[in-house]
Amino acid sequence: MAHAGLLDGVTVLDHSTVGPAARATAALRDLGATVIKIAAPASAKRIDPPWYAYGAHRNMKRLRLDLKSDQGRARFLSLTAEADAVVESFRPGVADRLGVGYEACRGANPAIVYCAISGYGSRGPYASWAGHDINYLAVGGFLATQGRRSDGGPAFPGATIADAAAGGLQAALSIASALVRRNATGEGTFLDVSTSDGVLHLMSLFVDEYLATGNVVEPGSELLTGKYACYDLYRARDGGWLAVGAIEGAFFANLCEALGVAELASAQFDDTRQDEIRSAFRTAFATRDRNDWVRELAGADTCVAPVLTIAEVARDPHHIARGAIADVIAPGGASSRQVAPVLAGSARADGPYSAGPEDIA
Repeated sequence: MAHAGLLDGVTVLDHSTVGPAARATAALRDLGATVIKIAAPASAKRIDPPWYAYGAHRNMKRLRLDLKSDQGRARFLSLTAEADAVVESFRPGVADRLGVGYEACRGANPAIVYCAISGYGSRGPYASWAGHDINYLAVGGFLATQGRRSDGGPAFPGATIADAAAGGLQAALSIASALVRRNATGEGTFLDVSTSDGVLHLMSLFVDEYLATGNVVEPGSELLTGKYACYDLYRARDGGWLAVGAIEGAFFANLCEALGVAELASAQFDDTRQDEIRSAFRTAFATRDRNDWVRELAGADTCVAPVLTIAEVARDPHHIARGAIADVIAPGGASSRQVAPVLAGSARADGPYSAGPEDIA
């Protein structure tokens, strides 16, 4: 049964195309907000994501405006007067030069929640730097804690963690919180969302440890960065991989018992025996296929899970049972599937979603 999301009735004007801001408005859309993409004229050269990219335009509206023209600027500000939030990801200062920055929007609507999302924020020594996900992960300390490549460099992250979580979800949370405050006080606000600040938030466990103790977390130096065999990845007989996160003693003991090495349970955090434990685990896991181990271990309080490929994720029975994969109608009318609105409190539809934006005049 279809139901409205938690942000039903909220209207968001969105200048973004890709990156953290597009992730933020996609999250707001999934939570029920009406998102109107303010797009450049069709003749302008601007990056547009493919229709399937993080549900970029699913169930959104799109209005093409030339913000460099008086007419386009006036139309945008007239929409702002009726909107709840504005999201932009221009370089700091660009929106103001276009005449659609916070002061202009606040003039049109004093209660507007205005969210400027950038790589490094609107102030600070890095504010004018260009960047992408890998750059924000670099300055926030994330890359320095990852595993190493063969040349000794940090491992490539492989996912846009900064864009999606550090920037996108930070912005969505901040906007939702500002809307709650506005409903109580009637006051709008300006949100200066820095994606690199968001990475710092994600890395606060390790940064705070350093600030308190002076200990610098590096690959292999801590439990969460690969020091102990109980928190590691192991290859099965068929080449598949298993993720082991048996931190608690009881879970680790269960795992050791299942692998036939119960005598190692008492050595879980003995630094001198980690190579021994890893060797025993590798030998044991190599005797059976990945899915055989999953059937035996995943539900047996061992903190073992399969490392799924993207293709496996798309057809995984748990994700399917949770309704995490949805039918969509792609541009041109073809049927396809993509990740559904999965954030708690999201709006859900009975039938297929529309993958492309609905153009409005």
